[in-house]
Amino acid sequence: MATLLPLAAAATIRALPSLQADPLPWLVPGIAATAAVFAALAMLAAVAVSLEEGRVRDLADLAGLGMLATAFTVMALHIGGMLALGVGVTAAAGAFLAGSLARQLSFHGRAARAGALVIAALLVEATLGGVLLTTGWPVDDQMASFPLAGGAVVLAVAALAGLDNTNRAMAIGIAATGALALAIAGTHGSELVVGSAAVAVAAAALGWQLLADRLREPQVAERAPVAGLLEAQPEARTEPGDAEFDELSRITRELRATLDDLVAARHLIELQRVEIDRAASVDALTGLASRWPTLDRLRTEAAEARRYEHPLAIVLLDIDGFADLNHDHGLQVGDAILREVALRLRVRMREADLVGRIGADAFLAILPHTDELGATTFSRAVLDRLIDHRIVTDRGEIGIDLSVGIALMRPGMTLSGEELLAAAEEALASARAAGGNRIAFDQLHGLSRLDERGTEAEAGGDVAQGNA
Repeated sequence: MATLLPLAAAATIRALPSLQADPLPWLVPGIAATAAVFAALAMLAAVAVSLEEGRVRDLADLAGLGMLATAFTVMALHIGGMLALGVGVTAAAGAFLAGSLARQLSFHGRAARAGALVIAALLVEATLGGVLLTTGWPVDDQMASFPLAGGAVVLAVAALAGLDNTNRAMAIGIAATGALALAIAGTHGSELVVGSAAVAVAAAALGWQLLADRLREPQVAERAPVAGLLEAQPEARTEPGDAEFDELSRITRELRATLDDLVAARHLIELQRVEIDRAASVDALTGLASRWPTLDRLRTEAAEARRYEHPLAIVLLDIDGFADLNHDHGLQVGDAILREVALRLRVRMREADLVGRIGADAFLAILPHTDELGATTFSRAVLDRLIDHRIVTDRGEIGIDLSVGIALMRPGMTLSGEELLAAAEEALASARAAGGNRIAFDQLHGLSRLDERGTEAEAGGDVAQGNA
């Protein structure tokens, strides 16, 4: 009946909505870490017993406990999700099943036992690799629960096949129902706690069973004779200085190093994710924000402006005739022009502003808390800077033309980020239609334009009307 307690607890939580509240943020990782520690301690006990006794079952349990320890360590460190945990539990279930089928078979000779320990350690390492490999797979929680459910079934079969040892069978049975509770849990935090706690109890029970069986056994145990490496003869106990004892110490150090590698792998994965996020959010040529982060910021700023009713301006800038510049001077010169334009834009930005590259030769400046006068001042400063100071390249000094479209969101307006961008694109088209080197406003101004050196704009900031 004890083997069914995890399922009974999970069913009670599922039946009573009041128990389905998310646990404390640290509780699930804490229970997972406890399960990993118990499995690791039980694995060390299995190392000592298997070296002394040489039973195949003990070696299989050693491998299974090591696989459980790696899987729950990955879960505790937030490296992988349910799929990674399912891979580790399924691999451990296979090892426990192999041990149940082997029964009392044992290895003959110290070399054979040491070799079997090495194989068990390699299996644990291979499971660790499989668990880490699946951490980046885009699988939803429902699909990720299938490996856990399969592992629970194999664990149940292993418990039934190993009924000759009742305590071991009960421990594996608790692990089976705990894995099944984890598979059923999905994203329910309370059920995750139940499943992880059940596996922790199972690992502790299995480790205690290994030590208890060793204490109860006589020095000469009767085992089934098997040809080849499997033998029925008992071996002498190991002592410090013996080759077998030294091998035990080496294997223990390797297993501890495996857990250290897990922690190092977690830090490496985090660094890689930060680098990937940075590469995806920054334009490699200009150093400005790339298209999608810029548009995400535009949506956020538009929502803030709607909520708090403050002005927002966006300025869309496009280099006129950029394709001809590339054709006449080469791509390297075109890249140099883009970098220089980006640099001159950045020096005009406030700390709260953002400028990003959203097209081959298009830049978008987002100016929160900026009205019509502020947007006009910014745009004219950028335009004058690019007109008055030619860009120095390997092909000499090159002048460029720039068209500018401005879209404004005044307090009380409810425009979205996409609508603001569409308005700026219409204003940009109006500036191009006027011949370039122009600043044009959105439809709320009737697509009005400021001439490049218009005396009206310089004198009072008035807007000269123009045709779209």
